[in-house]
Amino acid sequence: MEFKHLRLESVTPALGAVVHGVDLDTVTQPAVYEEIKQALWDRQVLFFRKQKLSPDSFRRLGEAFGTPEVHEYFAHVEGFPQIQKVASDGTASPYTDRWHADVTFRARPSMVEVLRAVELPENGGGDTLWASMGAAFDGLGPALQGCLIQLTAVHDLPWSFRKNPYLGKQNTPEEELELIRKHPPTRHPVVISHPVTGRHTLFVNAIWTKRIENIDPRLSDHLLAMLADWVQKPEFQLRFHWEKDSVAIWDNFATQHYAAFDYAPQPRLMHRMTCGSAAPGAAARSGREGSAA
Repeated sequence: MEFKHLRLESVTPALGAVVHGVDLDTVTQPAVYEEIKQALWDRQVLFFRKQKLSPDSFRRLGEAFGTPEVHEYFAHVEGFPQIQKVASDGTASPYTDRWHADVTFRARPSMVEVLRAVELPENGGGDTLWASMGAAFDGLGPALQGCLIQLTAVHDLPWSFRKNPYLGKQNTPEEELELIRKHPPTRHPVVISHPVTGRHTLFVNAIWTKRIENIDPRLSDHLLAMLADWVQKPEFQLRFHWEKDSVAIWDNFATQHYAAFDYAPQPRLMHRMTCGSAAPGAAARSGREGSAA
């Protein structure tokens, strides 16, 4: 894919590109953002080095992908509620050190995420890994693909909070009922058709996916465990080493990510935006399940 305003350096065959030739702090032409969007849909995650972004420029970058949200679980940069502070003091796992896509417990999960390194551990560490869920689906083969396309899974925030104490405090019965009221379980296809590219993509993850419907619970547990293990194949992945002012943009529908917690007791601070949303649509069955649209 050729671009007028930027140059891409591929990271792995499955996904990822480092973008050269763009100063994100001084972009004025909508055409630049359009090329970044097209590169993202093609490569699933993009990386930029040495980007000293003002909050205004960071906000404009996010807005190119849709309306930035005000997130319910994070503090924000003063005056910019769209820019979340994703911070770890290095004393305990932030629970992002496992493979997941974000907020799939919603009926319309976030579509694109933008992350910028602000403060990094002095002793190194804190890399982020991404895996292509389109490549993971393609690798399963037609027989298993055809089975998974027929299935629907339940994604459940209150269940995940109960299962994983890292995510929050122990709720009282009243707080638990309120959480369930605000975030009832959501059903998504196990395999979706990507909203932009149409590519068949796995859409279950180890944090938010509770069960697969209409099969024995024991089979659901084993199938989800198998898929959670499958997406960890190195062939589907890349690993990014952060430097101060590095920026990553990723497609939350096309990928899962894993934030390595190997920097204790050093702190780590990132600024993040989550932009746009979509309702995951089921992938249509075909004679060649793994082909991308």
